[in-house]
Amino acid sequence: MSKKILVKESAFVKFLQSFFISKAKNKEDEFIDKMHDVSPEVAKMWSNLSNTIDSNVAKEYNWLKSRGYDTSYMDDYIKKNNIKV
Repeated sequence: MSKKILVKESAFVKFLQSFFISKAKNKEDEFIDKMHDVSPEVAKMWSNLSNTIDSNVAKEYNWLKSRGYDTSYMDDYIKKNNIKV
C-alpha cells in the first residue's frame, strides 16, 4: 500500500474516531456544524451516518422488544440521544 493511501486512511480513521467520540458525548450536532463550515457535503454525509445509527438502534430496540427481550440496557441510551422508537 502506498504512503499516500495510508495517510488518507489514517485521516479517515481520525475523522471516524472524532465523530464517534462526539456521538458518545451526545455532541454530534456540534461536530456536524463544524464540518458544515468546512464542507456542507461532508457535513451531510456525517449527518446521514448519525441518522442511520439512530435508526438502526431504534430498529434493534423494537425488534428486541417485540420478541420479549430485556431492553433496559438500551433505554438510557435512547433517552439520552432522543431516539424515536
